Amino acid sequence: MDPVKRKVISELFFAPSIVLPIVGGISAGLLSWATGGSGYLTGAAAVGILGGVGWMLTRMIFKVEDITEQAMQAELEKRLRAESEELDALARLLRSDRDHRTQDYLTLLRSLRGEFEKAANKPGSQFRSAQIREKVGLVFEAAVGQLRQSYQLWELSENLVGTARDKILADRQQVLQEIESTVERLHSTVHQFRELIKTEDKVDLASMREELEMTMRIAKRTEERMRAIENPSSKHKTFTTE
Repeated sequence: MDPVKRKVISELFFAPSIVLPIVGGISAGLLSWATGGSGYLTGAAAVGILGGVGWMLTRMIFKVEDITEQAMQAELEKRLRAESEELDALARLLRSDRDHRTQDYLTLLRSLRGEFEKAANKPGSQFRSAQIREKVGLVFEAAVGQLRQSYQLWELSENLVGTARDKILADRQQVLQEIESTVERLHSTVHQFRELIKTEDKVDLASMREELEMTMRIAKRTEERMRAIENPSSKHKTFTTE
């Protein structure tokens, strides 16, 4: 089950404010039955059970949107924390290639991701941001993947000499150019989105999605290149640019 749905169900049906009164009411009812019937215990049982069920229904009717939003935000924060740890590890790895560009690109990507999330989480913009948040995330992940692959190429080149090494470094240079293009396009998208949330221009939103899809296609070339390098007999031997 989706973590967000699981969290929402847990909050709606198993929150302490619901479970405790119901459990208390059931316990009072059982005790009343065991003692031959007690008006006080029976009343306490009814109050506990009905109160818990009533509060559950109230939350389902009036609080479900707030609970869902809180669950989504908690899941997003959890994912971003895990992502941040992975990016910290990648940053440490990239320092060893002695190429400031890779570190600069990673810093820019993280900054752009942070700017987008800050704008997307502003009150009133959550719905509009949901329409492109996934695509922004995919482009970000693709760019980070490109950085990892640039490191793999550098690491491979360190074990080669002559023409073979030059070829790998040339491939790496092309990857870095594609990363630069991805970063520039993502920067443009984030800037457009920050302006968009001030307006109601849905055409710009559609245009943004198209640009993100184009960026994804560019980023995917790197994966093809890496497959060709790892498997020279692959049919993916040539690459074109748009």
